[in-house]
Amino acid sequence: MKIKIQDIEVEYHIFHREVKYARLEIKNEEINLILPLGFNDHPKLIKKHKKWIYQKISRINRLKKESDNRELNLTRSIPEFRQLVKTMVDEISGEMGLSVNGITFRKMKTRWGSCSSRGNVNINTRLKYLPECLVKYVVHHEVCHLEVRKHNRKYWDLVSLTYPDYKTYEDELAIYWFLVKDLD
Repeated sequence: MKIKIQDIEVEYHIFHREVKYARLEIKNEEINLILPLGFNDHPKLIKKHKKWIYQKISRINRLKKESDNRELNLTRSIPEFRQLVKTMVDEISGEMGLSVNGITFRKMKTRWGSCSSRGNVNINTRLKYLPECLVKYVVHHEVCHLEVRKHNRKYWDLVSLTYPDYKTYEDELAIYWFLVKDLD
């Protein structure tokens, strides 16, 4: 189904699940409405969140357009990338006084990295195409999760000690995602 919000036409999908509250997600430039079983007033839900939807889709469109001005690093090999990340993890975790249990590399569909409660850092292999400064930011981001698990205020305060302009890095990662999401 499609809906027009101001000057943007947006595709949306409805999923009924055993959830208590309705929620909206934006994935791949489309809206997913996750609705409780029996909830059918999705037009009201969309109308209520029109401004939020418009802002998010506009941001995605702007970042996607900016991806035309970025270039991928196509020369870095997987072994070089793995060594680069391991060096960064050791350096950053050492500076922060945190201990990383292990590092794994795999292709991920929706994120650049993750960190488990057991101290394992997982890195998306698609990061190998990004500039070194963004790789380092992602590593720092994941190592910070050893200290604070959730993306709450305390977490972003910790990230901002090293990256006071972290929102710029987050935007850059979103821009590069459009370039690498279909690689490998």
